[in-house]
Amino acid sequence: MRVPGKHQKQDGNQEAGKGRVRKSNTGTAAIRLSIFFSLLTLLFYYSCTIRPEKFWLAGFTGYLVPLFILFQLIFLAYWLWKKPLVALIPGITLFLGMRFMQAGFGLHYLITEKCSEFKVLSLNARTFGGMDKKSAVKKEDVRKTIDALIASEADILCIQEMHDYPGIKPFNIVKTLKKAGYPHFFYSVAGKHWGSSVGMAIFSKHPLLAKKVILKKEGSNNQIIMARIKLKDRRISVFNMHLQSVALKENELTEQENRLNWLERSFSIGKKLKKGFQLRAGQIDELLSGAASEGDYIVICGDMNDTPYSNAYLRLRDQYRNSFEDKGKGFGITFKGPVPFLRIDHQFYGKGLSVTRYETKREFPASDHHGTEACYTFSD
Repeated sequence: MRVPGKHQKQDGNQEAGKGRVRKSNTGTAAIRLSIFFSLLTLLFYYSCTIRPEKFWLAGFTGYLVPLFILFQLIFLAYWLWKKPLVALIPGITLFLGMRFMQAGFGLHYLITEKCSEFKVLSLNARTFGGMDKKSAVKKEDVRKTIDALIASEADILCIQEMHDYPGIKPFNIVKTLKKAGYPHFFYSVAGKHWGSSVGMAIFSKHPLLAKKVILKKEGSNNQIIMARIKLKDRRISVFNMHLQSVALKENELTEQENRLNWLERSFSIGKKLKKGFQLRAGQIDELLSGAASEGDYIVICGDMNDTPYSNAYLRLRDQYRNSFEDKGKGFGITFKGPVPFLRIDHQFYGKGLSVTRYETKREFPASDHHGTEACYTFSD
């Protein structure tokens, strides 16, 4: 004869045991998944240090680093809630990637220092819309952009994709900036078209002691130029860079306007990105070599066309401090194009200098970039 109470108790114990096994298996699987993602994240960290010429696939990992940092933050929050000891896995992974987090997000929201010595404003002006036939930029936007450059009261202006058309207002930009208090300038022309010109420029309120082209690519506006500037009893060397562009077109990123299927489009985009990674690596070599010959008091600014997680950025950051990392806030996004959340415009500085303020400037409607503005002081 069966005793109902006894068998019910045994059945209950068996069900409870199965529940514990299922819970244990689920917990083990979650830990394994967390370990897997941590190892993958560490691999991506390391891949960013590999030069793209040696292993071109490593160039793409820089785009994945912020995504996997987000995964680690999610794992960290989950394990702190479920099993705090296991939270060491994502916690250590995040700690080892601290340089990437510092490069990607600024926490300097309370800055009280003033601009005491000199200010540098850098902008990819996109030729102020003057060379883009498809551009809908209005002349009023061009005037606002030029006015914003002047209103910044920066001591030094570094302009990438500079454009000048002496006979046409408001595109007679060199003349306008000279009258506004920037009589000293270096304009490296990349090309001329019907009386107008495009190139790279450094404008200064202070005298230029020397100027030099570090890198100039034939038929391209990708250049690196340098101006040695006398500032009171000191001299500073300012490098204006516009590294290799990826040259992605907006219709390549939108399915509706692209007739290529997704596989062909992916190969096309990937090929352009690969070329950009590899060419920028060599351009960074040229930049570092040119900067090393100038000694201290160096400012390097401009459009790198690369993110803070790239090999190019890391190599430059290993030699010079980054102004956004030291005084920036938020994500510091500088590109207004179809790819969101990109900070590809940067400012770096060398020994003997300290940055006191940094700001992303958004007052340039004629460009698809935001400007970067930083204040520096002599620290020795």
